[in-house]
Parts: sequence; structure tokens; C-alpha cells
Amino acid sequence: RRRPIEVELTILDDPAIADASTGIADRDLLDRALRTLEPEQRAVIVMHHYLGMPLPEVADTLGIPLGTAKSRLSRSLATVRAALADEHSTASRGQYA
Repeated sequence: RRRPIEVELTILDDPAIADASTGIADRDLLDRALRTLEPEQRAVIVMHHYLGMPLPEVADTLGIPLGTAKSRLSRSLATVRAALADEHSTASRGQYA
């Protein structure tokens, strides 16, 4: 009979303890990034990631094909990531928009 293998995980990057203002700033940043999207794109992200709906259900609710929901989600997330990266880049240079 085999013994289970024990693995010890070491945290490499301890997350900084955030205060309430950090959480508010993060939500504000995400809100600004989501506002860069068209309503159809934003709807897919919100329904899938915030409401936890599976993509087939999102597609059915919006009355679009599943492939369209998948492509909208992919493109929308890429747009949000780019907006967040741009905000981060601007902030790290000390130039707040």
C-alpha cells in the first residue's frame, strides 16, 4: 500500500495586507476598465464572472450563439486587461489620469 505524498507549499510572495482604501481603489480601477467596454461586452463579463453564470446560460440569456458569447468574453477580457495594464503603467510613472 502506497503512502500519500506530503508536499509543503511555501508562499513566495506574501500579499500585502490591504486596508479598506486599497479595496476601494481596486474596485474603482476595475470599474473604469469595465466602462471602456461596449454594453454587450460588459454584459458577458458581468454575467459570467460576477453572477457566476456558465457561458451557455449567458448566451441563452442574451439571445446570442455560444460562440459569440465566447468570443465576446475573450475580447472583453483582453480589453479590460489592456486598460488595467495602461492604468498600472501610468500610475507607476506617477502620472495619475
